[in-house]
Amino acid sequence: MNAVALVFSFVAGLCCAELPPRAVAPFDAAAARGHQEAWAKQLATNVDERNSLGMTLVLIPPGEFAMGSSAEQSEYALQWLSRIPRIAPGEANRLRDEETPRHRVVLTRPFRLGRTEVTVGEYRRFVEATGYVTETERFGGGNSSKADETDPVKRKALWHWPGYTTTDTAPVSQLTWNDMIAFCNWLSEQERRTACYRRDEQGAWVCVPGADGYRLPTEAEWEYACRAGTTTHYSFGDDVAALDDHAWFNRTAEVGGTIGARPVATKRPNAFGLYDMHGNVWERCEDYFDPRWYAKSPTEDPQGPASGTNRLVRGGGWHYFDLHCRSAYRNNYSPISRTANTGFRVVRGP
Repeated sequence: MNAVALVFSFVAGLCCAELPPRAVAPFDAAAARGHQEAWAKQLATNVDERNSLGMTLVLIPPGEFAMGSSAEQSEYALQWLSRIPRIAPGEANRLRDEETPRHRVVLTRPFRLGRTEVTVGEYRRFVEATGYVTETERFGGGNSSKADETDPVKRKALWHWPGYTTTDTAPVSQLTWNDMIAFCNWLSEQERRTACYRRDEQGAWVCVPGADGYRLPTEAEWEYACRAGTTTHYSFGDDVAALDDHAWFNRTAEVGGTIGARPVATKRPNAFGLYDMHGNVWERCEDYFDPRWYAKSPTEDPQGPASGTNRLVRGGGWHYFDLHCRSAYRNNYSPISRTANTGFRVVRGP
């Protein structure tokens, strides 16, 4: 058999190889690990992989799950809301309308997701390597959604000092959506991968089809990874008292008289080995926000609306309530919004 025939024989063998089954929710922690290990073996890799920046990326298997809240969970969340003080107007409508209808989603490809949120130290490496000046600095400071912030207190809030004392192991915050995309493209270039975003004629970031670099997760990828096989309010079940062991939120975030985001990976992980999917900082997703999206979302690999203004954020933050840390809860911010409780984690192909 000549060399060409050998190559065709090898490729044919790969195409005909039996792939591991998809992870179909609900499944327990042991099954979650089993699916990860089966796909790692199939791809001749490890479940956990360290990249050039020292970040750990966790292999998430393809799978199926029920996205959003059931009618019963939505009603329970509304009752929950009635017991929480100081909730913004319109929150009941958000719980009732934006998390439903619960719908089936199929993610057809494995992906790698950051084990933790991107940290201050990791973002510092990007800034030091490139001299990048964040939009937050150019717009005049954080805790704002203005393109020209003049408040002297807000002008002091930046990624390396978000308004409270922080460390290099805390999740980075006070960044706009564009500041996060710039980090993703830089990391892709560092590893000689195709950047996932490019500028269009108007200067806005658009996705590059088929790129193998770093990006933000889609909303569906984020919720699937957060749930890790569960159909409950949280990735560990429905017991809100157990949230203290898994998340930094308004009841746990005050330590030693100070409050703010805490070092990543200091609470318990979910069944996929991901930390801080509940609480610490809200996490930006790639999708545009549409409050009625669930009623028209495609089943396979949904990418979110084709256009919009605000982008999705998920997971809850350190000064938000237990209600906001639920796996199904949806929030959204404008692209230039930057706060001390919003960060991101990255996705990359396996």
